[in-house]
Amino acid sequence: PIGEPTRYVIGVAANQAAADLERELGRLHWKVDAGAEFVVTQSVFDPDQLAAFLKRCEEFRIPFIAGIWPPVSLRNIEFLANEVPGIRVPERVIERMRRAEERGADAALAEGVQIAREIREAVRDLVQGIQVSTPLGRVDVALQVIG
Repeated sequence: PIGEPTRYVIGVAANQAAADLERELGRLHWKVDAGAEFVVTQSVFDPDQLAAFLKRCEEFRIPFIAGIWPPVSLRNIEFLANEVPGIRVPERVIERMRRAEERGADAALAEGVQIAREIREAVRDLVQGIQVSTPLGRVDVALQVIG
C-alpha cells in the first residue's frame, strides 16, 4: 500500500484587467461551474482594480490568489505593458521604474522589488494567497518580495 492517494485541486486563471470585463466574468463563471476550486489572477499592478474585480466575484465563494510580478527594469515593465496581452500597468508604475532606471540597473531592480512589496501589502487582505513570479527566472528577486 502507498497510503493516501494524491489529491488534486483545480485552479484557473482570471484577468482582473481584461478589456472586456463582462466576458471575463462570464468565462470565470463557466470555470467555477466546471469545478474550479481556486483562481489565480493576472499580475496585479493596480490594487484598486483588483479590489473592484474581486467585489464582482464575491458570488463565486472560492479562494483568489493574486499574481505579483516584480519588474526588474524599465524595459521589463514596458514590455509587460505594451506586449503582453491582458496586462495593464498604470503609467505611475512605469514612471517610477523610469526614474529609478536613471539611477542605474541596481536602483531599478530595487524599485521593482519595492513596487511588488507595496502591491503585496495592498492586496494581502483582499485575497487568500499571493503568487510571486520569478521574472526572467530570477528566484532571488521573488524571494526579496516575499522577505
